[in-house]
Formats: sequence, structure tokens, C-alpha cells
Amino acid sequence: MTTSVPDLPFIQQMFTRYGMSTYVAFGNLGNLLTIAAFCQCEPWKNPCLLYLLSMTICNLICLDVGIIPMIFSLDHVDISTQSIIFCQLQFYIRHAFFQMMRTYKVLACMNRFAISSMSVRIRSLNTYKMAIHLIITSALFWLLAVIFFSYARTIQNGSCNIQNGIYLMIYTIYYILSAGLFPPLLIVFFNTLLIRNLKGLRGRIQPIRDNAENKQSNIMLRKRDRNLMKMIFVEVMIYVVSTMPFSIYLIYKIITDSFTKSLEQQQIESFINYITQSFIMYLNTAMPFYIYILTSSSFRQECKRVLFKFYALIMRKQLRNLHNNSD
Repeated sequence: MTTSVPDLPFIQQMFTRYGMSTYVAFGNLGNLLTIAAFCQCEPWKNPCLLYLLSMTICNLICLDVGIIPMIFSLDHVDISTQSIIFCQLQFYIRHAFFQMMRTYKVLACMNRFAISSMSVRIRSLNTYKMAIHLIITSALFWLLAVIFFSYARTIQNGSCNIQNGIYLMIYTIYYILSAGLFPPLLIVFFNTLLIRNLKGLRGRIQPIRDNAENKQSNIMLRKRDRNLMKMIFVEVMIYVVSTMPFSIYLIYKIITDSFTKSLEQQQIESFINYITQSFIMYLNTAMPFYIYILTSSSFRQECKRVLFKFYALIMRKQLRNLHNNSD
């Protein structure tokens, strides 16, 4: 039994009400726990943690600014289609922090490569000062770069979007390059170099005699290699899966924008736009915590410490309240 086209708006509402509300709740919880875990690890002593912490903060902002208004509009007026200021401002915040998140993801991969390099010049990139400089510079760049595309958005036919054909083509090219092409390629590039460096490091510590200490070092190194390859594979795959569909849809829209389309075609395209631009893409901001939990034992330990500290804090407050009541 096939689903008829008129059912698509109802399916979209169900996806938003139950699907997106579920992963925005778990995404917020995961991002907050990740921030707490990274802050506990003293990120100011580790440049890579600074990038991951910045990326998590961006995930949190994108998730809430992008999804909560969509859920709210199910039972209330969609403000983004009523106010041009809200239409442009919501896109500005959402897109700017999305681009920051992608940049910090690339910088984190670059940092891990720099740590493993034998070159003193490349290792010099792994400093707290350099990390702060790149984080601030990237944030300022995207806050300025996104202004044009925010200003180009208008409200027409109950939709907050770029209506001008030329501006839409510019945005499509820009998005495909800045979100769909360069970040995945750079992530794969730096992680490939990292794996090569780790293999070279393993070869350099290969023992002449197979004593117990060298055996343990090799086992630990092989374990790090496996964990790293898991993180790389999952990280890149989720990013590509969550970003590429919308890039493909934008290309399709540019090609077919001048075609005469039936009402059913328009509904199908609207549903595809929703799935690719909203439902799938925002998964990328909700899942990092669960990726780290599944692939990193050290991150699991840090999360346990955070939860134990939170539990101890609650228990101390309860004991303090009981003591005050008894007095």
C-alpha cells in the first residue's frame, strides 16, 4: 500500500512533532553533557578539546534555534513567515553557527594531525594561543559572511526563503562548496594523514626484542588506531549523510525551477526539502555525544565523573535541606 501525496503534510507534522522533538531533547542533553565533560578535562590545556567544545556549543545553538521554532509553529503561528526580521535573523544565527561547527570540525582534525606530525613547524600549530586565534577568527568570518544570504531571504507564499533566482544560484554554489564539498574532503584529508603518521609512529617504536613492555605499547597503539578509525568513519559518514542530500536538492531546484510543476510535484518537493534541509541535517548537531560515547572509553569515563559529581551535588543539597528543616 503506497502513501498518497496528500498525506505528506501530515507525515511532515508527525516527523516534526515526535521525531524532531525527541532528538532535540536527547541532543540538548547530549550536548550539555559533552560541554560538562570537556570543561572537566580542562580544555584550555588541550587545543583539540577547545575545538570540540566550540563545536558542541555551536551544535547546541543550531539545534535549538533551528528546531524549537519549527515545533512551536505546529500549534501556533509560524513567526518566520510573518516577520521578515525573524525570518532573516533565525537563518543568520542558525547558518552562521552551522558553518562555525563545520569549521571547528575541520580544525579539530587538523589539530590531531599536527600532534602526530614529526615536523616541528606543523606541531607548532598545536598551541592554546593558535586554537583561540583560529576559533575567534572563524567565528568573526562566518558572522560577517552570512549577512548577505540572510538579507537575501524574503517571505513569499508563506515561505521564508531566497526567492531571487540569481541569489539562489549563488547560494547553491556557495553552500555546495562551503558545506557539502570542502569540509568532508578536508576531514578525510587530515584524518588520512593522521592515520599515516600513527602507522609511522608504530613502526618507529617496533622493538628489536619482543619484551612485555613493548608488547603492551604496541597493543595500546593498535587500540588507539582502531578507536581513531571508528571515530573517523562514523564522524565523516554522518556528516556526509546529513549534508549531501540538501546539496543535491539545491542543484535539482536550480535545474527545475523554471519548469511548470503540478500541485503534487510541489508537495513532494516541499517534503524532500523538509527532510534534507531540516530533519536529516539537524541530526548532525544531536549525535556527536552518542558518537563519542560509543567510540571513546575515556569520554565515557569523563561522563561518569560528571554524573557522579551531579549526583553528589544533589545529595548534598538534600542533606542540607533536611538539616535546615530539622533545626
